[in-house]
Amino acid sequence: MNVNTIGGGPGGLYASLLLKKTHPDWDVTVYERNPPDVTYGWGIVFPDRTISNLAEADTPSHEAIVDAFERWDPFDIRFDGHAYRCGGNTFASMMRTDLLRVLQDRCREVGVDLRFDTEITDVQSVAGDSDLCLIADGIHSRARDAYAAEFGTEILEGEARFSWFGTEQDFDALTHIFVENDDGIWCAHTYPSPTSTFIIDCDAETWERSGLADASESEYLEYLEDVFAEHLGGHSLLSQQDQWRTFETITNEHWHHENMALLGDAAHTAHYSIGSGTTLAMEDAIGLMNAFEEHETVEDALPAYEAARKPFTENLLSAAERSRIHFEDVRRYYDLPPRQFAVHHLTRSGRLTYGSLKRRDPSFIGGFDEWFAAATPGESTVRSPAYQPVRLGDVVFANRFVRSLDPTYSAVDGVPSSAQRAAFSAAATDEPGLLLTEPLAVAPEARPTAGTPGLYTDEQADVWGDAVASVADEIVAGVRLHHAGPNAAREPKSLRNGGLTARESTWAPRLSSEYPVRPDRFRIQSMTADDRAAVADDFAEAARRSADAGFEYLHLDSGPETHLGACLTQWDGPSAAPRQHALSIVESVADAWPSELPLGVSVPVADRDAAGLSLDVAFDVVDRLAATGCDVVAPVDVTSEDRHVAQKGPSDFSDDIRNETDVPTLATVPTTSVDKVNTLVSTGRADLCVFPREITDGGK
Repeated sequence: MNVNTIGGGPGGLYASLLLKKTHPDWDVTVYERNPPDVTYGWGIVFPDRTISNLAEADTPSHEAIVDAFERWDPFDIRFDGHAYRCGGNTFASMMRTDLLRVLQDRCREVGVDLRFDTEITDVQSVAGDSDLCLIADGIHSRARDAYAAEFGTEILEGEARFSWFGTEQDFDALTHIFVENDDGIWCAHTYPSPTSTFIIDCDAETWERSGLADASESEYLEYLEDVFAEHLGGHSLLSQQDQWRTFETITNEHWHHENMALLGDAAHTAHYSIGSGTTLAMEDAIGLMNAFEEHETVEDALPAYEAARKPFTENLLSAAERSRIHFEDVRRYYDLPPRQFAVHHLTRSGRLTYGSLKRRDPSFIGGFDEWFAAATPGESTVRSPAYQPVRLGDVVFANRFVRSLDPTYSAVDGVPSSAQRAAFSAAATDEPGLLLTEPLAVAPEARPTAGTPGLYTDEQADVWGDAVASVADEIVAGVRLHHAGPNAAREPKSLRNGGLTARESTWAPRLSSEYPVRPDRFRIQSMTADDRAAVADDFAEAARRSADAGFEYLHLDSGPETHLGACLTQWDGPSAAPRQHALSIVESVADAWPSELPLGVSVPVADRDAAGLSLDVAFDVVDRLAATGCDVVAPVDVTSEDRHVAQKGPSDFSDDIRNETDVPTLATVPTTSVDKVNTLVSTGRADLCVFPREITDGGK
């Protein structure tokens, strides 16, 4: 087979040597536009996973690479004059030039033809002369771009500015250094090598104020050496005339087309803050070799390569995207206490958690737990954050777990059935800090189904009062108030096997004593001022009954298919009516609900999706809700589109909203482990967390 590789970086070289090694009769040629000793960048980081994979794939190159390694264990964070070290993170690094030399030498040993100073301008011609054409020419791949439509290439440009430097200052660990000056916040990503790598980035606002866009190389080096003087130890920054740029996230729907295959940065890019670009490229090469060991033809091997590598890579790329966004928004988290900032930073991508940090370095998390206990008002017992109390208003929640009951449909005339009351009492045995009812309708016409319970009569309030009285004193009993709006009067799930159905002509539009108001009347565009005032009054009256029943927390449900949710998603629309109506509902409830008891509101948010509020709009909504009397916000992720690379997590939007607005949050992202609750609470991403299953004490 005739194999031509476009791009002589680590991925292209490694793929070529592996294919030639396993198929000695193949003709393998690498075309590289640069001379053999020219490269961009300084050091390369290898995790343990990749090192073991390299050993299995090719022993000689593995041994040469390992001989050039510098290994370290800690991860250091320097922030606001404080330094924190977390151990248990096994990494190794080497100079990029050394890696290229090792791979070039090994390619020559196995018989790969290396052609440097050779620019490929006609990809179609090269592919046409090949049985297999590998496209490995990096992030700005011209070969990939020639077939961008066929590969389904997407490029997302970030906002932060960054550039790669080196320094002779010695670092003994992977270190992230945060420094704030008059222009803004700067971060350095450093790791050990004979010449230490020193990547510098800043957010868009800092970049604009610094004026470095118009500075010469000598001017911006002098500026940056002053910014990081305390950490450079008198050493200079070394430059390869590096260019300041924004990071481009590259994804491709397809990794192969005809006889061409993408690998490395040509196929996907992972943000440098997780240090995986080169390792992913070399693991792609191993995946390609494995595919050709299992399949004899290009037609069979390339789909197998993509099927094996793409899911793993997308998981890592999602983590990398979350890390990228964290650095672009780092100003949002800069007011966290230094020790909490460090744990928040270590868990930014979702790959590390409170629990994994505790396993890696018990003393690091032990010190954090002591700090967290001391920072918790009125608390001195050292235990994991999920089990620490929190005060909201005048109410103390014994722990951070929230048990929120799913909707059921067995009520009669809004009065909860014995099964619904029993479910509420049974959930209290889990001893959550907050126990929330299923959604209770604020009016007969606000019910999604005839079997939905409500809180619009004194009889209903009395029944719920008895249920609240059965709950232990240390558990806060909370109520969720709900109005289905135009989604009212549907058939219950039990009749429709899988979800509430669209209204039918034989059901909702027919006026009856049970449903005296047509659901369509609650479409915000068709509501009169009197209609809107009546809905606000219904919410206020339900809030008064909630207080009379003994609930200590009230939550307004504005998730999908709710009246309040529909108003909030139209917040920045052409009409002010939805925004004004939403605020009037919250204000009416706040006036009716005791001021010393916390009031929560859920907010529908979406990630680049019209199904909910954008984050910027959500910040405005939360600020206005807080000014109106809201004490707690529960962001609800209503993103509808599929995302190959997930940008949010591990707390969805709770982290952003809590740290941007300083309003406490209730995280609604599924938290199926105590470790996840510990992670969200310890890092300041949430104050309370929905936890849908039995709470154990394993995390204490």
